[in-house]
Amino acid sequence: MIDRKHFTALLAAPFVLAGTRVSAQTASAQPYKIGVTFPLTGPFAASSAAYTPAIEVAIAHINKTGGVGGHQLVMALEDSQSTPQGGVAAMRKLAQVDGVQAIITIYTNVVTAQIPLADQLKVPFLCPAQAPDLMNKGQFSFAHAETVTSTVALYRDVWRKEKRKKIFAFVPNNAMGPYFGNAVRASASAIGADYLETSFDFGQSDYRGLVARLKDFGADAIFLATQGGTDDTTIIKQVREAAIKTRVDLSANYYNEPAWRAGIGTYIDSVVLAGVTIDSKAGKTFIDDYTAKTGGPPSPVAAEIYDMVTMFAAAIKSGGYDGVAIQKQLSTLKGVPSVLGGTITMEPDHYSPPANALFVVRNGAVVPFKVS
Repeated sequence: MIDRKHFTALLAAPFVLAGTRVSAQTASAQPYKIGVTFPLTGPFAASSAAYTPAIEVAIAHINKTGGVGGHQLVMALEDSQSTPQGGVAAMRKLAQVDGVQAIITIYTNVVTAQIPLADQLKVPFLCPAQAPDLMNKGQFSFAHAETVTSTVALYRDVWRKEKRKKIFAFVPNNAMGPYFGNAVRASASAIGADYLETSFDFGQSDYRGLVARLKDFGADAIFLATQGGTDDTTIIKQVREAAIKTRVDLSANYYNEPAWRAGIGTYIDSVVLAGVTIDSKAGKTFIDDYTAKTGGPPSPVAAEIYDMVTMFAAAIKSGGYDGVAIQKQLSTLKGVPSVLGGTITMEPDHYSPPANALFVVRNGAVVPFKVS
């Protein structure tokens, strides 16, 4: 896991790739800070170790070409502690103490609490939150990610083709849970299937009581609203230990995140993943530099977070390093290249959703899922 001392050291100097020379003019300009409120502690801390390198690489790539308007970018990181209270405190520190004008954040329970604060502080944030109709609750909140509704719609079509009749969902007991529950319930109704869900708390180790409900229901389709924590893999293991062989359909793809991958082990062969893919050409430099930095390839979420740095850089280049100006530029952002392929366009609802699809892992490789 990346420790706090490492991040503190990173704040002291701009990120540059090896061999990069910084002009005297650029070196003398005041750096522009990209604030980050990620969990360094709590149930999602391991994910920060997979996501913050994406920000480092993106900043290094931008600084290699002179930064933004002659200003180098630096990362300013605060621990959100995986909680709404922690996220609010972290955002206040970045904006009111450190003078940060652009923030990257994550996880819906934290993001939901930060939306009104971002409006109050007039500091925009970007996040990979999948909850639909959430970003438009504030003027300064934006998301770059596929939404819950688009993901569940993919599974709805699969369940219809497979003639599934009893759909069971594991949804988290947090702000994200109702979004998943409502979407899966509506999809089950649309195909005439029975539906049952159970909520789970993050940070537990024994979900066998919830698995027993699944077994009693006799589901022929299982949906797990996954958010990248080891709870996801623990639930999957306990489902299999209960001799339930039904495929588990996941709401995201965390296969390239080391802790998640290690947790699921060989059970990866019995699940379907949902999400985006990194374009092999557009994302090649990102993939190469991220892999060199961490020892493993980036996840799709890491790619979305890389994109967020380039989105902020484009907004700052056009409007200057000022929260209100950045917000205006983000609202109409378009034509920014994405490592997911193509370009990024911000929609009126403050989402810039990349196309997503379903995948499975075969012989260690993530490949498209096809209904048999």
